[in-house]
Amino acid sequence: MINLKDVLSKEKISIVITDSGLGGISVCAGIEEKLRENNHFKEVNLIFFNALPQKGAGYNSMPNLETKAEVFNKALFSMVENYSPDLILIACNTLSVVFPFTEFSKISKTPVLGIVDFGVQMILEELKKNQNQTVMILGTQTTISSQVHKNMLKNNFVKEDQIVTQAIPNLESEIQKSSDSIEVKRLIEANLIDAINKSHNTNEPITAALCCTHYGFCKNTFQSAFEKLTNREVTILNPNELMINSITGEYNRNRFASAIIQIKVVSRAVIEDDEKNCVAKLVSEYAPQTAFALLNYKLNPNLFDFHAARGFS
Repeated sequence: MINLKDVLSKEKISIVITDSGLGGISVCAGIEEKLRENNHFKEVNLIFFNALPQKGAGYNSMPNLETKAEVFNKALFSMVENYSPDLILIACNTLSVVFPFTEFSKISKTPVLGIVDFGVQMILEELKKNQNQTVMILGTQTTISSQVHKNMLKNNFVKEDQIVTQAIPNLESEIQKSSDSIEVKRLIEANLIDAINKSHNTNEPITAALCCTHYGFCKNTFQSAFEKLTNREVTILNPNELMINSITGEYNRNRFASAIIQIKVVSRAVIEDDEKNCVAKLVSEYAPQTAFALLNYKLNPNLFDFHAARGFS
């Protein structure tokens, strides 16, 4: 059990935020924004570690869970070896699902928080308002096929026929290229139609959880699509927000007169110009250091070991 309060009571802290793409940049940016407001730490070092092994070798394209765990395991050990973090945030639902199957999860003493737990927590809080509403889990193929959100909700006495799960293939990649493109809107609408049609109770409100960190960049697009497709009341939950707030809570607000914030982005895989420009633009207004770090990321082909031939076509 992680005692997060002890970790966050330090004057100086180093936090690695990891994702299999750039969706987790929103978590890094949100933490930067909040830390500027509340001076929680005297010094904070944020490292965004892109765990994508190489372009075209995404985790959702890997053949099985064993391969995904093997690749992510090497990335995790690299995070500790290279950056000695006080805390690792897995700002990626896909990698949060994979994490328990890594060797790192069994032997490392470094505290790790995965975003899946935050998503489930938000859903359970929302269900207190109306326990009969439909819950929609929207995410990548790996996240949805794992059924981890669904099983955790069932373990908390949410009825199975209340839960709708819907994968939206390739949406995360399209968002990373252009968050407001026609293709992004098409993918969202087409898959929400499927999700709405799966719902058993057509009279109750819908709580839709964006269980991919990329999806938060398109929260308004999801909202507009729901308004177009259904007359039901819809609440959209973005677990990124709760992960950010867990690190930047009010309990240590203004502990110091000012804060020194350092941010870097590192990647084994090449980040294309259109991708880094798109995501940097989305966060630059409220998190300029994160945007700058992304635009000037450090490419390191030796960041962690990866052999594409294993398990890939």
